Amino acid sequence: MFSQILLPLDFEHQQLYPKVMKAALKLCHPAGKINLLYVNSARIHHAAAPLLSNELLDKLDAAMKQQLQAFMDKEIPVAQQGRLWLKRGVVYDTILAQAKKQQTDLIVMPASRPGAETYLLGSNSSRVVRHADCAVLVIR
Repeated sequence: MFSQILLPLDFEHQQLYPKVMKAALKLCHPAGKINLLYVNSARIHHAAAPLLSNELLDKLDAAMKQQLQAFMDKEIPVAQQGRLWLKRGVVYDTILAQAKKQQTDLIVMPASRPGAETYLLGSNSSRVVRHADCAVLVIR
């Protein structure tokens, strides 16, 4: 059983969230915590990045934080509710840095089937798996 679990969520793979939660809850120590992370990559690798104002990004972050909090309140029992973080940056780098900073011992993350773009660039989940200092469970 794991005492510090990190769930990086992007709300793009919501169909996988029941499986992600089932796995996280099953693997969480009774005194453990499940923490949520959302990484806003809007200014990374996007042609529209220069057009995004800090005000717009702050609004997007506030909306996402509300979504994360609602998800935590609905899906995670109070005893296992940890912290939630909203970060900006490169998704896989930010997940790895947050996991290391918080001494996470398990990352549980959703991943879709690979497409043509991931064969050349690699997916966030594959990079997290290769470089994490802790266990990683990828749910499909």
